[in-house]
Amino acid sequence: GLVVGTKQRRDIDKNRDTYHSVYTMLVSPVGQVILARIPNRKDLPNLYVGQLGVPAATIRRSGESPMSAAQRAVGRELFIDNAKVVPVGGGFLDLGGARQTYASLYYMVANPPESYSSTDIGELVTFNPRELRELIAEHPGEFAPTLLTLWDRYQDRLPL
Repeated sequence: GLVVGTKQRRDIDKNRDTYHSVYTMLVSPVGQVILARIPNRKDLPNLYVGQLGVPAATIRRSGESPMSAAQRAVGRELFIDNAKVVPVGGGFLDLGGARQTYASLYYMVANPPESYSSTDIGELVTFNPRELRELIAEHPGEFAPTLLTLWDRYQDRLPL
């Protein structure tokens, strides 16, 4: 968890570099989980195109707190300003295949926004927790490895 160097975002190799990812889960006021379909991007390629993941994700900037990074991502991706994000947990995540990341997870309670960044989100999909658990068990390939790891580790800490 110690910073050993910095890079510009465009220079980060998401397959090899260890960086601090900050994820924010969106939970509706009635306890539904809102996930995002990960779009294809040419400018900053996504690793898990077409899979479902958290709706707000970012890389923590040098000198930025994880909470500030979470709020920045929610504002830029979900168009929700001044979001009240709640810390859930964090640390190194083993994503399989010798891939790992250092991550912090937050959640926020809100209804799915009517508009959001189409650059960062292909679509928003809402699940009740039971449906989500069943779909993960039956079709894990539909989900980004980061989402699977975060869900497995922290679902009991979410307001579901």
